[in-house]
Amino acid sequence: MKEQLTVVKAGGAVLDSDDSLNQLLNEFAQIKGKKLLVHGGGIFINEMCSKLNIETKMIDGRRITSKENMDVVLMTCAGKLNKSLVSNINKLGMTAIGLCGGDLNIIQSHKRNTTPIDFGMVGDVDKVNTEWLQIFIDKNIIPVISSISQSDNFELLNTNADTIASELSIELSKKYNVKLFFYFDKPGVLKDPNNNNSIIKELSFNSFQKGKKEKSIHTGMLPKLNNGFSSLEKGVKEVQLGNKIDFGTKLYID
Repeated sequence: MKEQLTVVKAGGAVLDSDDSLNQLLNEFAQIKGKKLLVHGGGIFINEMCSKLNIETKMIDGRRITSKENMDVVLMTCAGKLNKSLVSNINKLGMTAIGLCGGDLNIIQSHKRNTTPIDFGMVGDVDKVNTEWLQIFIDKNIIPVISSISQSDNFELLNTNADTIASELSIELSKKYNVKLFFYFDKPGVLKDPNNNNSIIKELSFNSFQKGKKEKSIHTGMLPKLNNGFSSLEKGVKEVQLGNKIDFGTKLYID
């Protein structure tokens, strides 16, 4: 029988607020069994780019990553933010190790095609190697993985953290019963984005497709939901979204 593994992807405003970050980490500490944390860092990257007078460009919510932007991504996401999360997890009595996709060749990618838009140093995932992660996980060491991948040319590339969480979950599901939780600053998928009480408790794949077509589901939710349903289709046992673990929107394939 496979052991349970919980993969939590944290991002957005959750990481930018001490209160919400503390809530996340305290809930993370209460998760029973084996676990892994994946994080983005968009808000931190934007703030540091502003301080350094480096231009930030976004198209449809996706970052254009220049070489200067990539330096900031490495400095913030793989550096200060990652190590701060590791330190705070250790403080709560667990043992964590901070990694990016280039460490141990965990996440291999290619630079995104420049047609029709050149996103710069942005990577799309080709393959994930979980052999080392399984060693850490089985020794109850928690991998904390930032949203950076590595190309065949050994370039470090900015990569969507939702995608990284999904791809890792799919590969790890070959050994574990994986639950994937997208932890962000809303209580779940909302019927009305301005009303936090309008939670959709269960969302089917067909309803998601309808929502995309009608554009009632769009922008920042799309990567989470696309990756969430892809994970379910490829072996992940459970996918949820929200700002409280074990509560929010549960996805299912109908």
